[in-house]
Amino acid sequence: MRSDTAGKRYSDTAWRSGGRWSGVAFAALVVALGACEGTPKASPTAISRPTETSVPAGVAEPADIVLSSEAWTFESKDGLLVRTPSYRVFTTATKYGLAQRVPVFLERCLIHYTSTLGDLPLPREPMETYMLGNRPQWTRVTQRFMGSEAEVYLKIQRGGFAADGRAILYDIGPRDTFAIAAHEGWHQYTQKTFRSPLPVSFEEGLATYMEGFRWADSERSRPRFLPWANLERFEQLRSANSMGKLMSLSKLQQATPQDLIADDPDAALVYYAQVWAMIHFLHEGEGGAHRANLEKLLRDAASGELHKRIRRELGSRSSSAYATRRTGVDLLGLYFGARADDMDAAYREFIADIVKVGSRDRIVAGESPAS
Repeated sequence: MRSDTAGKRYSDTAWRSGGRWSGVAFAALVVALGACEGTPKASPTAISRPTETSVPAGVAEPADIVLSSEAWTFESKDGLLVRTPSYRVFTTATKYGLAQRVPVFLERCLIHYTSTLGDLPLPREPMETYMLGNRPQWTRVTQRFMGSEAEVYLKIQRGGFAADGRAILYDIGPRDTFAIAAHEGWHQYTQKTFRSPLPVSFEEGLATYMEGFRWADSERSRPRFLPWANLERFEQLRSANSMGKLMSLSKLQQATPQDLIADDPDAALVYYAQVWAMIHFLHEGEGGAHRANLEKLLRDAASGELHKRIRRELGSRSSSAYATRRTGVDLLGLYFGARADDMDAAYREFIADIVKVGSRDRIVAGESPAS
């Protein structure tokens, strides 16, 4: 989950407990979902989608992106249920053309999720996303779905969350609304699709990696996903580096945002900036030496092999610890051939390189600032 606190973005986490995955800001708890009265349920459907190259920039979206649009009412507010191949979007949002733009944006996000870091599977049935027009509506939908645990989610001052493969969001502005949809959409996707949960640091790092985008046309109808185009994460990373507040790779693997924020709210913000940088490091650092291993880790999480490998190579105690908190296991050592402590120097050098003078302009352009 992505949230704003005192104007600073963002903090979220997701983990698995009792067979259920949930994303919660700050003081996360295991949640039990309740039914939302009057909510249409999506029936299992085989999903197919266009490829990214099927719609060149400047060309109208094909008609089959939006399969149908019908009236949907939340309380006394008129809204829409928009069906696409992969999503059921329930929305009361009317500004910026959100009701029309968000469903197409989500389909584009899914293409990005399943192709940018290797070939990953599609969900087996459409996913539900709620895009509410304002916070009071979001509050009431959250209360209906989350029941007695809703108060944890309602601590989010500005943002949204994903739980059990359902995203619940609201309009927070013409750009941030889409950035949140991209971030929470990653959590929603892995919750619905991956058979083994990713480590917290990787799950959150990948969600921040998916945030970066720019509009590819003047009408802001088609996103171009650029993982480097994330000025908020970059600025936080640069500040932490200059002030000597960077955490080690080993600490990133062991920590959760909840643990960090209990001592220092800014530490959680640094955490998100660093796990964003960690995914970039594993994707293109050291000449791309780790990229294949990153893709292997994602494939294993999707297939369920990740948890089996932990049990097979590290033992049942490590497997149990990982299943409980999704930390406590050095998956860098398991998948990348070097322990977190051994990779830390190269990771810090990568950060120093990408925050060097002149890098900000490249980040704004969505280009890699790495040498």
